[in-house]
Amino acid sequence: MSGSRTGARALAALLVTTTLVLAGCGGSDDEGDEVQHPEGSRALVVNQPTAIGDYRVVASNVTQDEAGIDVVGDGPAEGGRVSVGDEATIGGFTFTLVDIVLDDDKDAAPGGSSTTVWILPAD
Repeated sequence: MSGSRTGARALAALLVTTTLVLAGCGGSDDEGDEVQHPEGSRALVVNQPTAIGDYRVVASNVTQDEAGIDVVGDGPAEGGRVSVGDEATIGGFTFTLVDIVLDDDKDAAPGGSSTTVWILPAD
């Protein structure tokens, strides 16, 4: 009977492990976990102008740790490259680049990227 108990325990352990992994209780690599951004931060979807107060802000040429930011206010557009964590003033608009979330969909149509740059406008 000892052999069948060992087999039953092994089967039970396998079922528990399988259930935990399928339920997401196994190891985690943090993928898919929602990142919390500071209150008041704004999302800029790459190449899509976003109105923030009196400015129109566009993120482009985004990498893992920096983005090109263009700002249109009362005058001509001004732009510059900003790294994550840096505060910048472009075209009179002051903000901190707080996060970049790259779109991993390599099959997206041209211009269909959902890469997002998170900025926190200064008060």
